[in-house]
This record gives sequence, C-alpha cells and structure tokens, in this order.
Amino acid sequence: MSSSNEPVKKAVQPKKGAPGGPPKGKPHNVDPLETAEGGRGTASTATMPAVEDPPKKRTSSASRSRPAAAPTSSQVGRRASLRLVHIEPWSVTRLAFVVSVAMMIVAVVAVSIFWIVLSVTGVWSQINESVTSVLSDDGGSFDITDFLGFGRIFGLTLVLSAINVILMTALATIGAHLYNLAAQLLGGLEVTFSDD
Repeated sequence: MSSSNEPVKKAVQPKKGAPGGPPKGKPHNVDPLETAEGGRGTASTATMPAVEDPPKKRTSSASRSRPAAAPTSSQVGRRASLRLVHIEPWSVTRLAFVVSVAMMIVAVVAVSIFWIVLSVTGVWSQINESVTSVLSDDGGSFDITDFLGFGRIFGLTLVLSAINVILMTALATIGAHLYNLAAQLLGGLEVTFSDD
C-alpha cells in the first residue's frame, strides 16, 4: 500500500497535434503532478508508448463502380493447339478390324432375333396364306420359309458380315495412308485441346 503523501501515478496520452508534445510513435514520460498542477513534483514518472491510429481505407466511387476483373488464363484453363500430321496405319487396321467384327456379331444376333420374332408372331404363315390366295393354286401350298428359312438368313448374314469386315478394314487402312499423304502436303488437321 502506498502512503497518503505519495501522489498516484497516472499515464496520460498527450493530445494529437499539441505543441511541444513528443514525436509520434516514441514513448514519453508523464508526471501526474505536472499534468494536474502545472508544476513538477517529486513523484517518479511513468513510461507509456504512443499508440497510432490504424490508417483508414479510402474508397472512391470509381473503385466501387469498377467491374470485376476478367478471369486470367490460369483460371479459365490451359488451351493447346496441335496438328494431327500422322496416323499409324497399323493401329487403324487393328481398330477397324475389331470394330467391324463387333458389328458383324451385332448384325448376326439382330437378324436372328428378328427372324424368331416374325415366326412367333405368325408373320410367315400370313405371308404364306396371302401368296396362296393371290396365286389361287390348289395344286400345292406355298411356304415362304423354303426361301427365307432361318438357316438361309443366318448364313447370308454371316457371309455379308464377313465381307463387311474385310472391306471396312481395307478401306480404313487405305484412308489412313491417304490422310498421311495429304497431311504431308497440307499440314494436317488443327486440333485445340482445353484443360477445364
């Protein structure tokens, strides 16, 4: 406890812009007797650093009305323009062969299912009746399945699909060679890739 004759120490911040005040940002000593009575006493002084106000942000009407900046190229994604100048013919041959074999399998299965559906729904028998009534031949009966039977349709589809495999593979390989020749003369196709 302090005795009653000792003055109380008090830290006082000088007013801004006061004449003779300490420079901004430096600590200064304040004597409570000097500030209260205008004179200097015997009490010790307290040291307190000066506190500066943070700078205020200036916003102008021009900056508030400014539109958002356009996205940069890194935000949009990278783009690369390349030229396709050569196609490997052997890879085209393999790909064309595999695709044409897959198409052959699909064609054979589709034709087989189609023939079975026509047989189950009675389309073949209706065709037989129609042809018999048009010919009005009582001597013999007409049967469409003699000409368009399941075995004949299945075999015909296999033969046509095999021819299609050979033609597709050959035409794709020839097309790859022709593209390579044209790319040597004209520079090839321009392709643009984008990284989104």
